Amino acid sequence: MENRNFMRVQFPECASVKFDGQMFFANIKDASLQGLYINTTQKLPVSTPLQITVYISPSSSIHLNAEVVRSEEAGMGVQIRRMDVNSFVNLRNAISLLCNDQDQIMRETYKITDRIH
Repeated sequence: MENRNFMRVQFPECASVKFDGQMFFANIKDASLQGLYINTTQKLPVSTPLQITVYISPSSSIHLNAEVVRSEEAGMGVQIRRMDVNSFVNLRNAISLLCNDQDQIMRETYKITDRIH
C-alpha cells in the first residue's frame, strides 16, 4: 500500500470482489482506512480496478472502489480509491473497535477525506 503508513488491524471479514464483469468471494486478512489485504488465489495484475463489498454484519456492509497495488501467492493488497460516506463510517467504526489508538484513527481520517464521496 502507498507507503503503508496507516494503522492496520486484523479484519477477518468476507468480501465480494468484482472486476471486468467477473466476481469472486474472498476473506480479508487485514484492513486500514487506506486499503485491505485480501486472501485469495485469484491472480490479478497490479492496477486492476475493483469494486469490493465487505460484509461486516447481515445488515451492514462497506462498498469500496479500489485498485490492486500488490499481488502475491496468498493474496493481494488493494488501495481504496473511493467510498461513500456510510461505507467510510462503517469502515472507520470497525477499525476503531479493533484499535486502541483513537488519536491515530482521527489523524488517518484527515488524510483520506478526498476518497470519501
